[in-house]
Amino acid sequence: MTSLMSLTKSSARCSDLLCCFFDLNDLEARLFYTVAARPGITLDDLAQRVGRDRSTVFRCLQKIISAGLVYKEMDSLDRGGRVAHFYSSDLPDIKRLVESRVESLRASMEKLLNDFEKRMKIEMEIYSQ
Repeated sequence: MTSLMSLTKSSARCSDLLCCFFDLNDLEARLFYTVAARPGITLDDLAQRVGRDRSTVFRCLQKIISAGLVYKEMDSLDRGGRVAHFYSSDLPDIKRLVESRVESLRASMEKLLNDFEKRMKIEMEIYSQ
């Protein structure tokens, strides 16, 4: 996971932002970018591309889907059955998700800073025992 401090560096990338604000590990980030580069990719194709088993890829996909970065569409097969195809969310939608997380972080940090001295004294007492 990328730390918040790494986002303050001039070399920060969008992937750092996504990893930090959506708590993505390297595999989850790689899956997101693979889906974005190959709209409509299937679970089997994803698993093969990243060299991981289907169950691991599926679990990671569930996380990035619940974060709103990726979605799936189910299609019927001619021979029967169904297959899932994965797509990345639109970039403006992802940007709005990130902006929302940034705003939540800002509000949280502001609250901590408003009571900083009081909170620090309480924590210092706890740790000094």
